Amino acid sequence: MEKKNYIVAIDIGSSAIKIAVGSIAPGGAMHIECIVSEPCQEMEAGLVNNINLVGVALRKALKAAEKLAGIAITDAYVSVSGKFMRCARYTDHVFVTDSDNCISQQDVRSLHDRMRNVKAADNEIIMDLFPICYKSEMGVEMKNPVGSYSKQLNATYNFILCEKQAKDRFQRLFMDAGIKIQEMFAGASIISESVVTAEEKEEGVAVVDIGSGVTDLAIYRGGALCYMVSIPIGGDSINSDIHHYSGQIPLSSIEGLKKEYGSAMVSLASNMTINIQKGTRTIATIQSLNLAAIIEARLTDIVEYVWNEIREANLAKKIPAGIVLTGGVANIKNIAELFQRVTGVETRVACAELGLTTESLEEATSPERTMVISLLMHGAQKGATPVGVLQTPHEEIPAKVVTNVETEEDKTQEQPKTLNDKLGGNGNTGTKVTDTTTLKNGGGDEDEEKDDLDTEEEVAPKRSLWGRFTHSLKSSFDRAFQNPDEDYDDDNDEY
Repeated sequence: MEKKNYIVAIDIGSSAIKIAVGSIAPGGAMHIECIVSEPCQEMEAGLVNNINLVGVALRKALKAAEKLAGIAITDAYVSVSGKFMRCARYTDHVFVTDSDNCISQQDVRSLHDRMRNVKAADNEIIMDLFPICYKSEMGVEMKNPVGSYSKQLNATYNFILCEKQAKDRFQRLFMDAGIKIQEMFAGASIISESVVTAEEKEEGVAVVDIGSGVTDLAIYRGGALCYMVSIPIGGDSINSDIHHYSGQIPLSSIEGLKKEYGSAMVSLASNMTINIQKGTRTIATIQSLNLAAIIEARLTDIVEYVWNEIREANLAKKIPAGIVLTGGVANIKNIAELFQRVTGVETRVACAELGLTTESLEEATSPERTMVISLLMHGAQKGATPVGVLQTPHEEIPAKVVTNVETEEDKTQEQPKTLNDKLGGNGNTGTKVTDTTTLKNGGGDEDEEKDDLDTEEEVAPKRSLWGRFTHSLKSSFDRAFQNPDEDYDDDNDEY
């Protein structure tokens, strides 16, 4: 295993578990070692419903990632998304300790410590918190408060909250898989790392990640995450609508159908008949315009949900950098045009590209990989992930047959004639030994040795009539197996 600063990221999605392993290149960029994706079942809107089935998918993904990266994964950064995640704002203040009312770094730390002591509701826990803005006692916003003059320092913090039950399920999932969670993040809070620049965050931008079961929205303003929400709707709803329209289309074929022929806008779709085949047989047909109408209707619902969240956060007019779309559903043609038509805001589709090495850009060509790559980037800021040495299974070494080599000294030694002599005992020990050596046809020394054994065994059986009978019968069978072609007459045997 090469000595590298590895980062391991695991994104638990509604339909798949993605694992990315990266390393920090000499220039500081992220080099992607591998990305694997494993379909998983029993995830509903990002929440684990069946820990056993999800655990099977996680272990399969871990095994594949370890094989590709050549490391043993023991720790990882984790991202989750779902309706069990939300954000909340809280405002507090501290009095400046300096007699001249000059704000110091200690004042900022004191305010942060006060925020860390804020308690969440009984059924929630605080996953993360960070400042949105600082203000003076007069309400003047301060970008960098250290060095500014004010009698008190006010701040508004954004708290990322998660339901306890949901987090407990994820922790148990990874504990069962033998993985230590370095830190767990809300997907919406880290999605921007690889698709949005610092200038766009400062100016104001909304990032929308549309997955299979959850749509994550993150809004940045002034360089800080001002608002985030996970909306429990995604691409699975579109697939379900298509399946209900034409029950003859298998669910397994809908995802490919949607990506290859689908359009988010009927007005921009081509008019053609699409044949769904199973082998050489056509099992269903659908018009491309009908397919586009189904997709447009459901996507319009998603766009409106997103736009309502932006407006309710009072940020509709504070995102001049526009809307950035990513996630698996962003692969649908003309989706950016649909968002722009409904919201009136400039929209683009983005894949992960910021902070990656040139060689790694090929691994990031699909929007559905943006989340796990962004998690890699965010984890790199926190620190490298401990990894182990991958233990490859050793090949079985065939057992070697050891043959005793007879020496001249052995030849001169007296050879034992009886079985008891071979075992180093005497005939009076009373121990019965069963010989399990396979019999072979032939004569010579082997026959002589067998005769010796028979002579030794004649002592005990002949003590009684029944013993004489069994001994004679055994001797007959032995001679028959040793000389199968020889006619044998046992008329002279005594009973």
